[in-house]
Amino acid sequence: MKLSPQPSCVNLGMMWTWAPWLFPLLCKFSLAALPAKPENISCVYYYRKNLTCTWSPGEETSYTQYTVRRTYAYGQKHDNCTTSSSTSENRASCSFFLPRITNPDNCTIEVEAQNADGVITSDMTYWHLEGIAKTEPPEIFSVRPVWGIKRMIQIEWIKPELAPVSSNLKYTLQFRTVSSTSWMEVNFTKNRRDTDQTYNLTGLQAFTEYVIALRCAVEGSKFWSDWSHEKMGTTEEEAPFGLELWRVLKPAEADGRRPVQLLWKKPRGAPVLEKTLGYNIWYFPENNTNITETMNATNQPLELHLGGESYWVSMISYNSLGKSPVATLRIPAIQEKSFQCIEVMQACLAEDQLVVKWQSCALDVNTWMIEWFPDMDSEPPILSWESVSQAKNWTIQQDKLKPFWCYNISVYPMLHDKVGEPYSIQAYAKEGVPSEGPETKVENIGVKTVTITWKEIPKRQRKGIICNYTVFYQAEGGKGFSKTVNSSILQYSLEALQRKTSYTVQVMASTSAGGTNGTSINFKTLSFSVFEIFLITTLIAGGLLLLIILTAAYGLKKPNKLAHLCWPSVPNPAESSIATWHGDDFKAKLNLKESDDPVNTENWILKPCSTPSDKLVIDKLVVNFGAFLQEISTDQAKTSQENNLGGGKNEYVTYLVTPDCPLGKSFEELLVSPETPPRKSQCLCLRMPEGSCPEGKEQLLFSDQSLAPYHLCEEDAPNPYLKNSMTTREFLVSKKLPHTKREV
Repeated sequence: MKLSPQPSCVNLGMMWTWAPWLFPLLCKFSLAALPAKPENISCVYYYRKNLTCTWSPGEETSYTQYTVRRTYAYGQKHDNCTTSSSTSENRASCSFFLPRITNPDNCTIEVEAQNADGVITSDMTYWHLEGIAKTEPPEIFSVRPVWGIKRMIQIEWIKPELAPVSSNLKYTLQFRTVSSTSWMEVNFTKNRRDTDQTYNLTGLQAFTEYVIALRCAVEGSKFWSDWSHEKMGTTEEEAPFGLELWRVLKPAEADGRRPVQLLWKKPRGAPVLEKTLGYNIWYFPENNTNITETMNATNQPLELHLGGESYWVSMISYNSLGKSPVATLRIPAIQEKSFQCIEVMQACLAEDQLVVKWQSCALDVNTWMIEWFPDMDSEPPILSWESVSQAKNWTIQQDKLKPFWCYNISVYPMLHDKVGEPYSIQAYAKEGVPSEGPETKVENIGVKTVTITWKEIPKRQRKGIICNYTVFYQAEGGKGFSKTVNSSILQYSLEALQRKTSYTVQVMASTSAGGTNGTSINFKTLSFSVFEIFLITTLIAGGLLLLIILTAAYGLKKPNKLAHLCWPSVPNPAESSIATWHGDDFKAKLNLKESDDPVNTENWILKPCSTPSDKLVIDKLVVNFGAFLQEISTDQAKTSQENNLGGGKNEYVTYLVTPDCPLGKSFEELLVSPETPPRKSQCLCLRMPEGSCPEGKEQLLFSDQSLAPYHLCEEDAPNPYLKNSMTTREFLVSKKLPHTKREV
């Protein structure tokens, strides 16, 4: 028998029918967000006021209401306290008020959180009211010293009104000096039956002002009251506490005595308000205690003039209540050598403090004197000093030093009464960027090298320890480069530069906080170096010297030729060979030395003179040499024929040529030639001795069109330029060639 599949199909159909109704319900449960469970429940019982409980609500995604459920009266009663997340200030706290609070009592607290999606409850907590009770702070009534009791003040206060009567109260008293920020505390307990609300604070400094604060708590409770208002009081005055001495040794004077600056201050722990009326000082040589000098002082510093030997100096301070203990200090002799034991020292910043540490090779040295003062350029330093014992480090607050100021810190080892050689360093309490850069200069400019120098920045403008310098340089239109050197170097040589190129350079000074650039300067490299200029000059000078030597040697070997090249000879017309062609008669005509008036040779010199009207300089001399030249030509033709017929040797023929007479024209043609340019009016004077010329006297030719009339002038000074105005030309005539007549 087979089973029918119809019922299974019916069941599947029913499931699909119910699915649309079940799906929203499942989504609702999956998207529900319950409130966070309250945790860290804490309750405080403000005595006779309320019981307040707080908790951590957790992260809230929607509106949440909190309900605090309490059981009290040892579990016999219960009540609720409700709050909501709409008030953000007190949404995680709730209070229960009187009269539903009884003490002593035990109670339970649980917190319930509820939102639209559900409710969740915290764990239950249990509380004993006396263990969580908190009272009001006490009120300090007075803080005053007790006369006759040194270094003590008495504090008196009023007990809180709402403090439990049946419980003892415990107190915490805190105090500090006015100049300090560190509090010290004292704890004590007062019995509930004790009506004396006072406390004597001892072990304080004499004549010092203190700040007092007080709080209390119920014995057995973990909650303290708030601190009371602060109150100040001063301890009783007494004799000075004591002094610390130090000295500054100065160079010895010419008379052998040495100035010593004596410094003193109150020791650490001395009363801040201690009054001092004056100081008594006495000192004596170490080897002679009989010679003691005393003096009084009211202010410091005090300068003593001691001898060259070692001294002991003693001092006390006094006021109306007594004297302080004696403080002594040994001053070493001038020639005394001090010991040295500090090997290395460094300074560093730790939070808000400057810490100085050092290492010593002397194990028996346990006391050190630290000396510091600002390193200023102009102002005299203000010296500060402090002693350290049983330690090899020293700490000072940064606020006690000025920021960006350089301080010189020195540490002196002290062994008994002797002071060793100091070790000094420089440090800054706070470093910054230098306010100015270094002043830069350029020196030794070469072809490819240059030296950059700079000056140190003034100490006030450094604002830190200079750790390095950086030199920036760049060619015009080129890439920039930089070189870094340490702080001890104040110059740097740049190399591999380009020839005849402009550069820009500046130097940056850097501290640990940053750097500042100095002034920017420009320079240009040289075209030639000094060596190159020296080499070129040497070569030129050597060449000239060699030329001079060769010239001198040539002159010694051929002196006449060298003299002819340097000083050529000028022909003398009077000594020309033309005079030999016409015999003695013609020679007598030209030779001025054989004239009738041999002394007055100036009559043969052509002299220009100016007209009376314009005094113009004569620029042309006209002389009728036509007959003279024709006669020379005729004689020349005869002589040439004779030489050709007779078969004589070649001879030189000399022609007399005037500077302004072209070849092929007669002298007369030149005077009337239309090619002759017009000239200004001129005057020529020709003076010759009578009877020296067969023609009598020379004719003066005048042209009506081209030349102005000439005027005879009086005799003027001789013109040396016209003495050698006639030159000779020599021509070689062959005896085999026929001679033709030439016109000159």
